[in-house]
Order: sequence, then structure tokens, then C-alpha cells
Amino acid sequence: MIVVCPACQARFQYDDSRFGAVRTKRFKCPKCSHVFEVVNPGMGLLPPNETQSRPYTEAMPEAEPTPPAPLAAARTTAKRDREAMLVAAGLQVPGMPPGLIFSLAFLSGPQASTVQVLVQPQTVIGREEGDVVTRDPETSRRHALVEIHRDGTVWISDQQSTNGTLVNGERITGPVQLLSQQEFTCGNSTFMLLVRNTDEFPLH
Repeated sequence: MIVVCPACQARFQYDDSRFGAVRTKRFKCPKCSHVFEVVNPGMGLLPPNETQSRPYTEAMPEAEPTPPAPLAAARTTAKRDREAMLVAAGLQVPGMPPGLIFSLAFLSGPQASTVQVLVQPQTVIGREEGDVVTRDPETSRRHALVEIHRDGTVWISDQQSTNGTLVNGERITGPVQLLSQQEFTCGNSTFMLLVRNTDEFPLH
């Protein structure tokens, strides 16, 4: 049989008995490298919406099927789509890392035994103003800043408070990374950072 490349119109001879019981075969044109399918003439025509002609010679191997997208890429796309859906539904704040919930648990001080969820990338801890209010007289008006980065890391920095911010019992002088269940102190108030992965508790 004669097959014609649909891209460059090159014509080639091909032994149609080599189809066997296969309905179509994929080939690569040795002239222009265009990849296409050839229909087995012994099994009838394909429906009108399918392309029929596409060449091959003994010197050119059949093209390999396109491998599926890497699993990691598929997961990344799915995660990005899920994040967009949550933002649109008002369940995810733009700029916050998706799939994670951040909270501060008061371990000591006037607000002891309470927990506050952090709902934005930057949270100010202060005595009577800010996002987390301690009502602790030993805490400055604007005492510390907790920053949640896009990669899911959490950092704390002192805001020139009078009594300082302590992490692991030491007064910090610059931004310090906090890990989940790590404690820090502002005045007489001690906090514990809690990070929960919501992928373990999917939405229904």
C-alpha cells in the first residue's frame, strides 16, 4: 500500500500485511519527522473525524506513545486548583499556604487555656491591640510579629518591646523560625505554635 504524509505529502510504500490484527499504527515520517497514524486497510475506514493517512518505511521506527505527565506535576496542578477553589469559596486566605491551619495556644498569662487561629500571613501580638491581644501588663502594646510564609514556615520577630520576646528561653534580636509545638514568651504570656495539615482531614 502507498501511504502519504499529511504534513509534507511524501509518499512511501508499506506492506499492509504487517498490520496484523491491529487497527491502526503510529509512524514517523522519515522526511519531515511528522508523527501520524496509518489505518489498517483490511479493517475498514475510521469515522470521518479521524485522520487516516500517515507514512512509514523500514528505516524509521514507529513513534513511542507520549508518556503520561509526571505524578508530581499532576499533584502540583491539583493542589493549585484546590487552593483557587478554597479562595473563591472564602475558605482560604490569599497568601496563606494551602492545606495548613496555624494556631497559637496560650499556655500562661491572662489568656491561658485559650487558642486563637491565625488567619492572615502577618499577626501582631500586643497587650491591648493587634491581632492577638494578651491583656498582659508585661506585654508591650505591639510586642511581636508572627509571619507565615508561602512555603509554610513561620517566623517571629520582636517589635522593640520593653521585656523582649523569648524563644527557647533566649531573647531574640531578629527573626527566628518557629516549628510546630514550639513555645515562645511575650512578657508573662507563653504561647505554643500549632500547625495542622488539613490534607489529613479533607473537605466533604
